[in-house]
Amino acid sequence: MLLCLLLAVAPAAAADTPDEAATLAIVTAGHWQSGQQHGVYRVRLENVGFEHVSCRVWIEWLSAPASGQPFTTVARLPLAEASDSFWSCPNRSGTVVLSDAALQLNLVHAYSLEPRVFNVALGAPGHYQLQTEGSASP
Repeated sequence: MLLCLLLAVAPAAAADTPDEAATLAIVTAGHWQSGQQHGVYRVRLENVGFEHVSCRVWIEWLSAPASGQPFTTVARLPLAEASDSFWSCPNRSGTVVLSDAALQLNLVHAYSLEPRVFNVALGAPGHYQLQTEGSASP
């Protein structure tokens, strides 16, 4: 009987746990165009974890709204090169620089404290390219 009671309580307790991600910053800027569609870029930074906090980076492509209408999300991707590792956002100011079709992220490795600048060329919805050192932007 005790086992049945524990099994009945376990799913309810798991459902009440909050998402571990906390939004750190949202930056909207730049402009994209693909065929007849056009809009702006938005970058969302989320802190994930608790002991060695890392940063999850989302790139979003928003369509330009008709007059009086809200933006709609056309595409949304994680910046895998920064989000799938242990890179953290050291502070809110200066972490994200978003202009035209270029994104620059100033991150720090959560364990080694090594700083790294991620330069990203943004394109049509769902497309980006990580720039390597010394490469020119398209």
